[in-house]
Amino acid sequence: MVFTNESWNDTNEIVVYSNYHKYWLDKERGIKNPLFDVFSGKILDLKEGKIGAIKFFFELINPEICNDVTICVVPSSDEAKKETGMTMLGEMLAKEGRRVNKVYYLQREHSIKKLATGGKRDKEVHLNSITTLDEMNIQGDVVLLMDDVTTTGNSLYVCKEILLSKGADKVEMLALGRAI
Repeated sequence: MVFTNESWNDTNEIVVYSNYHKYWLDKERGIKNPLFDVFSGKILDLKEGKIGAIKFFFELINPEICNDVTICVVPSSDEAKKETGMTMLGEMLAKEGRRVNKVYYLQREHSIKKLATGGKRDKEVHLNSITTLDEMNIQGDVVLLMDDVTTTGNSLYVCKEILLSKGADKVEMLALGRAI
Protein backbone atom coordinates (compact mmCIF):
# COMPACT_ATOMS: atom_id res chain seq x y z
CA MET A 1 0.00 0.00 0.00
CA VAL A 2 1.18 3.55 -0.64
CA PHE A 3 0.37 5.22 2.64
CA THR A 4 3.61 4.54 4.46
CA ASN A 5 6.12 7.39 4.77
CA GLU A 6 8.53 5.76 2.34
CA SER A 7 6.06 5.20 -0.46
CA TRP A 8 3.83 8.27 -0.84
CA ASN A 9 3.47 8.74 -4.55
CA ASP A 10 3.08 11.97 -6.47
CA THR A 11 0.99 10.51 -9.26
CA ASN A 12 -2.64 11.19 -9.90
CA GLU A 13 -3.63 7.57 -9.29
CA ILE A 14 -6.47 6.49 -7.08
CA VAL A 15 -5.62 3.59 -4.79
CA VAL A 16 -8.55 1.17 -4.83
CA TYR A 17 -8.95 -1.82 -2.52
CA SER A 18 -11.30 -3.89 -4.65
CA ASN A 19 -14.04 -3.85 -7.23
CA TYR A 20 -17.54 -2.80 -6.24
CA HIS A 21 -20.45 -4.59 -7.87
CA LYS A 22 -23.88 -3.02 -7.47
CA TYR A 23 -26.58 -5.18 -5.88
CA TRP A 24 -29.19 -4.86 -8.64
CA LEU A 25 -28.71 -5.30 -12.36
CA ASP A 26 -32.34 -4.24 -12.86
CA LYS A 27 -34.13 -3.27 -9.65
CA GLU A 28 -37.51 -2.70 -11.30
CA ARG A 29 -37.54 -6.23 -12.71
CA GLY A 30 -35.96 -7.73 -9.56
CA ILE A 31 -32.77 -8.93 -11.26
CA LYS A 32 -29.89 -9.16 -8.78
CA ASN A 33 -26.28 -8.87 -9.87
CA PRO A 34 -24.62 -12.32 -9.78
CA LEU A 35 -21.24 -10.59 -9.26
CA PHE A 36 -22.36 -8.87 -6.04
CA ASP A 37 -19.97 -10.15 -3.37
CA VAL A 38 -19.16 -9.84 0.34
CA PHE A 39 -16.82 -6.87 -0.19
CA SER A 40 -19.51 -4.99 -2.12
CA GLY A 41 -21.96 -5.81 0.68
CA LYS A 42 -19.54 -4.34 3.24
CA ILE A 43 -19.40 -1.12 1.23
CA LEU A 44 -23.21 -0.94 1.20
CA ASP A 45 -23.20 -1.53 4.96
CA LEU A 46 -20.64 1.26 5.36
CA LYS A 47 -22.85 3.60 3.32
CA GLU A 48 -25.62 2.82 5.82
CA GLY A 49 -23.28 3.64 8.73
CA LYS A 50 -23.24 0.11 10.15
CA ILE A 51 -20.56 -0.12 12.82
CA GLY A 52 -19.49 -3.64 11.77
CA ALA A 53 -18.59 -2.37 8.29
CA ILE A 54 -16.82 0.69 9.71
CA LYS A 55 -14.71 -1.58 11.93
CA PHE A 56 -14.07 -3.96 8.99
CA PHE A 57 -12.63 -1.16 6.85
CA PHE A 58 -10.77 0.33 9.81
CA GLU A 59 -8.96 -2.98 10.36
CA LEU A 60 -8.20 -3.21 6.64
CA ILE A 61 -6.86 0.33 6.18
CA ASN A 62 -5.41 1.39 9.54
CA PRO A 63 -2.13 -0.61 9.36
CA GLU A 64 -1.38 0.96 5.96
CA ILE A 65 -1.53 4.60 7.07
CA CYS A 66 1.52 6.30 8.56
CA ASN A 67 1.55 8.91 11.32
CA ASP A 68 1.36 12.65 10.68
CA VAL A 69 -1.19 12.23 7.89
CA THR A 70 -4.26 14.44 7.62
CA ILE A 71 -7.47 12.48 6.99
CA CYS A 72 -10.07 14.07 4.67
CA VAL A 73 -13.23 12.56 3.20
CA VAL A 74 -15.07 13.39 -0.02
CA PRO A 75 -18.38 14.91 1.12
CA SER A 76 -21.76 13.28 0.54
CA SER A 77 -23.78 14.38 -2.48
CA ASP A 78 -26.40 15.60 0.03
CA GLU A 79 -25.33 18.88 1.65
CA ALA A 80 -27.42 18.10 4.76
CA LYS A 81 -25.77 14.71 5.29
CA LYS A 82 -22.58 15.56 7.14
CA GLU A 83 -22.02 12.31 9.06
CA THR A 84 -21.71 9.24 6.86
CA GLY A 85 -20.14 5.83 7.18
CA MET A 86 -17.06 7.26 5.45
CA THR A 87 -16.77 10.19 7.85
CA MET A 88 -17.13 7.81 10.81
CA LEU A 89 -14.37 5.65 9.32
CA GLY A 90 -12.23 8.73 8.72
CA GLU A 91 -12.66 9.88 12.31
CA MET A 92 -11.77 6.43 13.61
CA LEU A 93 -8.62 6.36 11.46
CA ALA A 94 -7.67 9.90 12.53
CA LYS A 95 -7.77 8.90 16.22
CA GLU A 96 -5.06 6.29 15.67
CA GLY A 97 -1.43 7.24 16.00
CA ARG A 98 -0.45 10.83 15.34
CA ARG A 99 -2.93 11.65 12.59
CA VAL A 100 -4.81 14.87 11.98
CA ASN A 101 -8.60 14.87 11.81
CA LYS A 102 -9.82 17.14 9.01
CA VAL A 103 -12.51 14.69 7.94
CA TYR A 104 -15.05 17.49 7.47
CA TYR A 105 -12.72 20.04 5.82
CA LEU A 106 -14.42 19.50 2.46
CA GLN A 107 -18.11 20.43 2.51
CA ARG A 108 -20.91 20.09 -0.03
CA GLU A 109 -22.24 23.64 -0.44
CA HIS A 110 -25.39 22.47 -2.22
CA SER A 111 -26.73 19.01 -2.94
CA ILE A 112 -26.17 17.29 -6.24
CA LYS A 113 -28.05 14.36 -7.71
CA LYS A 114 -26.53 11.08 -6.50
CA LEU A 115 -24.09 9.82 -9.08
CA ALA A 116 -25.22 6.23 -8.55
CA THR A 117 -28.75 7.20 -9.61
CA GLY A 118 -27.90 9.15 -12.72
CA GLY A 119 -26.30 12.37 -11.48
CA LYS A 120 -23.81 14.11 -13.77
CA ARG A 121 -20.30 12.83 -13.29
CA ASP A 122 -18.40 15.77 -14.79
CA LYS A 123 -15.87 17.67 -12.71
CA GLU A 124 -17.73 20.99 -12.90
CA VAL A 125 -20.62 19.54 -10.86
CA HIS A 126 -18.20 18.93 -7.99
CA LEU A 127 -16.17 22.13 -8.46
CA ASN A 128 -19.37 24.16 -8.23
CA SER A 129 -20.74 22.37 -5.17
CA ILE A 130 -17.76 21.67 -2.87
CA THR A 131 -16.21 24.24 -0.55
CA THR A 132 -13.92 24.13 2.48
CA LEU A 133 -14.23 25.12 6.13
CA ASP A 134 -12.59 28.50 6.63
CA GLU A 135 -11.75 27.77 10.26
CA MET A 136 -9.47 24.87 9.28
CA ASN A 137 -6.07 25.25 7.68
CA ILE A 138 -4.72 22.56 5.34
CA GLN A 139 -1.50 24.46 4.50
CA GLY A 140 1.49 22.09 4.27
CA ASP A 141 -0.52 18.98 5.19
CA VAL A 142 0.07 15.54 3.72
CA VAL A 143 -3.49 14.35 3.10
CA LEU A 144 -5.15 10.99 2.70
CA LEU A 145 -8.37 11.76 0.78
CA MET A 146 -10.94 8.97 1.07
CA ASP A 147 -14.15 7.97 -0.71
CA ASP A 148 -16.24 4.82 -0.58
CA VAL A 149 -16.80 4.09 -4.29
CA THR A 150 -15.31 5.65 -7.39
CA THR A 151 -16.43 5.30 -10.98
CA THR A 152 -14.78 8.07 -13.01
CA GLY A 153 -12.71 9.38 -10.10
CA ASN A 154 -13.92 12.93 -10.76
CA SER A 155 -15.07 13.66 -7.20
CA LEU A 156 -11.68 12.53 -5.85
CA TYR A 157 -9.76 14.47 -8.51
CA VAL A 158 -11.72 17.66 -7.83
CA CYS A 159 -11.31 17.32 -4.06
CA LYS A 160 -7.58 16.75 -4.54
CA GLU A 161 -7.40 19.86 -6.72
CA ILE A 162 -9.23 21.88 -4.04
CA LEU A 163 -6.92 20.60 -1.28
CA LEU A 164 -3.79 21.44 -3.27
CA SER A 165 -5.17 24.90 -4.12
CA LYS A 166 -5.68 25.50 -0.39
CA GLY A 167 -2.04 24.66 0.33
CA ALA A 168 -1.91 20.91 1.00
CA ASP A 169 1.61 19.62 0.36
CA LYS A 170 0.59 16.19 -1.00
CA VAL A 171 -2.71 14.38 -1.49
CA GLU A 172 -3.08 10.63 -1.83
CA MET A 173 -6.48 9.35 -2.98
CA LEU A 174 -8.12 6.16 -1.71
CA ALA A 175 -11.41 4.58 -2.74
CA LEU A 176 -12.63 1.44 -1.03
CA GLY A 177 -14.17 0.18 -4.27
CA ARG A 178 -14.17 0.85 -8.00
CA ALA A 179 -17.62 0.55 -9.56
CA ILE A 180 -17.71 -2.15 -12.19
